[in-house]
Amino acid sequence: MAMRACPSFWGFAWGFAWGFASLASLGCEPLAVDYDLPREDVPIYRRSSLVEPKDPGSPAQLRVVAWNIKYGAGRIPFWFDCWGDRVAMSQAEVDANLKGIYALINELDPDVLMTEEIEVNSRRSAYVDMVRGILEHTNLNYAAYYETWNSQYVASEGVGRIALGNAIFSKYPIKRAERIRQEDRTDQGALTRLFYIHRAIGRAELELHPGKRAVAFVVHTEAYDNDGTKQRQLQQIRDVVAGETWPSIVGGDFNELPPTALRLEQFLDERTDPVCSDEFAQPPYTPQAMQPFFDEFEPAIALARYGTTEAEQSRYFTHTVLGPDDRNEEGKPGDWNRTLDYLFVTKPSTWRAGSTDAVQHLGQNVGGKDGLGPVVLSDVRRLSDHAPVVGIWQVKP
Repeated sequence: MAMRACPSFWGFAWGFAWGFASLASLGCEPLAVDYDLPREDVPIYRRSSLVEPKDPGSPAQLRVVAWNIKYGAGRIPFWFDCWGDRVAMSQAEVDANLKGIYALINELDPDVLMTEEIEVNSRRSAYVDMVRGILEHTNLNYAAYYETWNSQYVASEGVGRIALGNAIFSKYPIKRAERIRQEDRTDQGALTRLFYIHRAIGRAELELHPGKRAVAFVVHTEAYDNDGTKQRQLQQIRDVVAGETWPSIVGGDFNELPPTALRLEQFLDERTDPVCSDEFAQPPYTPQAMQPFFDEFEPAIALARYGTTEAEQSRYFTHTVLGPDDRNEEGKPGDWNRTLDYLFVTKPSTWRAGSTDAVQHLGQNVGGKDGLGPVVLSDVRRLSDHAPVVGIWQVKP
């Protein structure tokens, strides 16, 4: 889910901003990075010592994971969650949380990993470079990082320096990586927008065989807008993916419910008196905005499999603010309570039967009772506020 940013959180005083901007102008970095280019190349990173990947086959079969890792915060109750008061972690806390993230990534052993809310130089995550961390602690060889938020200093609550974005990792060479700008919210003032997240579509061209490529897109749309920004971002994502000439996959945190979701409000982890601000409120979901993705692409979890009862649908929930050690205002322990994360591939590509799933808990056999596995050894509910979505992409041109 998106950062739980309340309007009051971003209501910086103009005097402070201009004063700090004067100091920042003496250095090399702007106070906050804005993004004007609609499309621009971004650097490609590589592991210090490459791990030889298996032959992807012909046609290629790639295990793909999409996962919002919540900036390595695990289940620490952050102010952003509207339940806790933390705004920063020690390096020991970050290292411990990332160790669990690395372990689950290695269990799932993706050929392609798409992450959201990954940080590279933020005070709240002890300035740890998580892109480099994943590269050096898994079998993934290459990465592209798509910055969405870069502010030298966020004053409210003492948050400080923020450098956050999304990333695509691959065992196979990334030959080109692009950041595709998404529109910003229009329901905020100019100064607030400067310090706010600037959403982007991340694109990476993967070379599977000489002359044979596939494209991966990572996305993380707006969550708390009241002006229809998220719906327009979703439409742009659909248009960009549909216009791609190479076989393509798109994955990430769409911040939207499936078209057939039964529960649209009053979720288990909502609270009547949020810590962050009484101005914070989840605007109504618009599940119909996801229908074109299910109509035009191949979903990892089809709507028929998603089911028609809440018990059936809960099997594929991917988000909860509250972890299993926390309780809501009614005393109920936190658990997955809605689906926000997805994987889609362009036709005629398909998914290998028994490979797709939402990875929710320790001991789960990925793909279902008769699925391809693996059986999960990590305590997934304690690693992030999102569950990974996984599947084997059968790549067809």
